[in-house]
Amino acid sequence: MAAVVLLAGCGGPIEDDELERGVQTLESTAAEGRLVALDVVEDRTKVTFTRVHARNLGEDAAHEAEKLSDAEARPGNAQAKAEAVRLAQDIDSALGDLQVSPSDRSVARDVEQRLDRLSQRAARLSERL
Repeated sequence: MAAVVLLAGCGGPIEDDELERGVQTLESTAAEGRLVALDVVEDRTKVTFTRVHARNLGEDAAHEAEKLSDAEARPGNAQAKAEAVRLAQDIDSALGDLQVSPSDRSVARDVEQRLDRLSQRAARLSERL
């Protein structure tokens, strides 16, 4: 019974500042992943480091996607929330490609470019919030 009362008091629609913080986290995650991919392109990192770091960053992006997806949108930020979830999924996907092929420079170049674009998208979305 106490759990029901506690759960009833939680939540509510996600506020713009909370959504903005989530998007800024995604921007940072994409930017950091881009740097890891760039290190692969320039042959400045080890396969194990790349794989583990890409996995950790991907997990961060997936977790952010889950949090944002679970949050209730307000009428004024439903579209931005949906865009943030897609952005998180795209970041996770790009990092997954790097995790699977941590020594492939061609894949790393593609991932680096994708994450650069995704980081820029996150920055633009954050500015709109």
